[in-house]
Amino acid sequence: MAVARILVVDDEVHLRTLVRPYLEADGYEVLEAGDGPSALASIEHDNIDLAIIDVMLPGFDGIELVKRVRETNDLPIILLTARREEGDRIAGLRLGADDYVTKPFSVPELVARVGANLRRKMTTGDATEEPLVMGDIEVEVGARVVTVKGREVDLTRREFDLLVALMRRPNRVISRTELLNAAWPSTYYVEKTVDVHLAGLRKKLGDALRVSSVRGVGYRLESS
Repeated sequence: MAVARILVVDDEVHLRTLVRPYLEADGYEVLEAGDGPSALASIEHDNIDLAIIDVMLPGFDGIELVKRVRETNDLPIILLTARREEGDRIAGLRLGADDYVTKPFSVPELVARVGANLRRKMTTGDATEEPLVMGDIEVEVGARVVTVKGREVDLTRREFDLLVALMRRPNRVISRTELLNAAWPSTYYVEKTVDVHLAGLRKKLGDALRVSSVRGVGYRLESS
């Protein structure tokens, strides 16, 4: 089995030096970058499996880096953000980041999140499963392909997993906690994360996605 290659992107050398041995002890190959442009070049040319990206970077910041990466690459991305910078976390998630860790953080927790996100990447569903169809939306779970009226729609991994969770239980209220467990297993998130990603789904799928919010509980996907 190939060793997963992790890119640590932070302009603080001491942080990269702190994180590297923990990742290597878990069997990962570690590459480093100290700014946005060099990180993007590494992602484009070095077969990176997962990137840990600090929001505050020279060249261009981590939010812009996530945006540029998501134009061509669906690798898992973990953002490093300041504890009070909720806006950065929300912006990063909306652009396609998969996870975030707030500074200061526990390095063992960060390494655990790396493992959880890599495992999630390898979980592609059963290729023999029948497509999920609801109105104009069709989902091929094994191939992870979503079409609306025959047109393929590009979703992030988390958006896809949330959509599948909803479509497997139409006309039933699903709590935010259940949706978190469906899309972010083995990691801790606040429930607002579901709201952010569902907003992204609504924007991409438009009127084809008929999801109603049940106040204080969760969401329901209407089949008709």
